[in-house]
Amino acid sequence: MRLTDALAIRSVQVDQPSSAAVARSFDVVGTALSGLCMVHCLSMPGLVVAAPAAASMLGGFHPLLLVLVAAVAGWSFVPAFRRHRDARVLALASLGLSLLTVAAFAFDEGALEMVLSLAGATAMMFAHVRNRALGRAVERPLT
Repeated sequence: MRLTDALAIRSVQVDQPSSAAVARSFDVVGTALSGLCMVHCLSMPGLVVAAPAAASMLGGFHPLLLVLVAAVAGWSFVPAFRRHRDARVLALASLGLSLLTVAAFAFDEGALEMVLSLAGATAMMFAHVRNRALGRAVERPLT
């Protein structure tokens, strides 16, 4: 073996995750966030009764959580839609985001806000689950 061969730097090919795999990962994150939202909504009445100070503090996080939900949705739904072209997924996600937005900004803590939040989180969860299933079924590359 020659010294130049021994010292030669060989290129190493690193497998990069496909955009489909990344989109599916965001579907998992989105599904988990939707579930956390549901737990949060269901636990709020107990927190309101037990600790009014905690309820007011947690209520102030809704707009911040909505930004997080919208960002994850964008990273998840847009790339996957380019492959599967199922507009029903986008419609369901849009419904979920709309319900969450109305709940976060139009209502104070109360029954209607909780119902709208739960409905929005449920819609987002189903949209992410459907998006992930369609993403796995479709093997055509992004255009």
